[in-house]
Amino acid sequence: MLIYLGKFTRIFIFQNDWKVLPMAAIIAGMVSLVVRGDFFITMEGTLKGALALTCVSIWNGFFNSIQVICRERSIIKREHRSGMHVTSYVCAHLLFQAVLCLAQTAITLYIISVAGVKIPREGFMTNHLVLDLGITIFLITYSSDILALFVSSLVHTTTTAMTVMPFLLIFQLVFSGGIFSVPERLSFLTDLTVSGYGMQCIAAQSDYNSLPMMSGWASLRRMKNVEIEGNVIPAELIAGFTERQDGAAAKVLDAEAADGVTVRQVLEAALEDPSLAPLLEEKMHYGFTVGEVLELAGEDTVKHALTEKGRIGAQTEAYARTKANVINCWMSLVLIGVLCALGTIVALEFIDRDRR
Repeated sequence: MLIYLGKFTRIFIFQNDWKVLPMAAIIAGMVSLVVRGDFFITMEGTLKGALALTCVSIWNGFFNSIQVICRERSIIKREHRSGMHVTSYVCAHLLFQAVLCLAQTAITLYIISVAGVKIPREGFMTNHLVLDLGITIFLITYSSDILALFVSSLVHTTTTAMTVMPFLLIFQLVFSGGIFSVPERLSFLTDLTVSGYGMQCIAAQSDYNSLPMMSGWASLRRMKNVEIEGNVIPAELIAGFTERQDGAAAKVLDAEAADGVTVRQVLEAALEDPSLAPLLEEKMHYGFTVGEVLELAGEDTVKHALTEKGRIGAQTEAYARTKANVINCWMSLVLIGVLCALGTIVALEFIDRDRR
């Protein structure tokens, strides 16, 4: 293992594999510029940020190891026939990749902090949220790294490896459950993705379910100058209003308009008065803008109602800030990594049968 660790270190330095570190910084910087405005602030921004961080981590992990085995397949085959233990070779890769993923995690957290993403100070699993996120990002990156290592042990050329990698990335994105709605019959595929567990974990750590949902209010604000107009028949409007038996309308109708007379009785009497029939049956034109309605109802009141109702409607059990959710995601990511590591060992044990 020490011999191979030394070999991998020399390859990392002298064959330009070190470029994955500045690449991780560049990718993290670009993503941070997009998500920094509302990450940890709104539901939409947090979900977008969780997906972005997950994709960055998966991208880093895939590029770390997608070619490391297939590019020296002939050397591995020759050394295996000379007595090399596959477990020692694979474990050396696992240790080296763990250090590399740890470095990329530190770079990613530093860059998003410098770029202006305001990470809350208080943690959930630990005393600091940045440490919680660091553990999650590392696990996402490392499990993706080992998945790519497994793929690299199956394919025979770097060309094939780079052809397969976009498919893996698309699979992780489509079936993560974050952007695209996965059909019920295919929901089991989300449980097989690194991205699904990564998004759930970051969203849970960010307290997604307690944040405001701003999309409804933002849409309404953009419609302030939209005009609403039409015709209404007063008699039909009054009749419909007097039939209300619940909520605020009922309180208004049951209130006293005069001594012993309620508003409901006054309106019903108006509908039955023949002298008022021509007026009440005549069509009346109305016209106003959404902005005027907001001013009448009170913008703060409408904003609070929309954001609160939106938050309640968008809450997801998988994103609840509970230790069970976070630990389940962490353990699932670890399990994916372990299974892929075992798969890599098994694949390389049969490398002598490869006739190509």
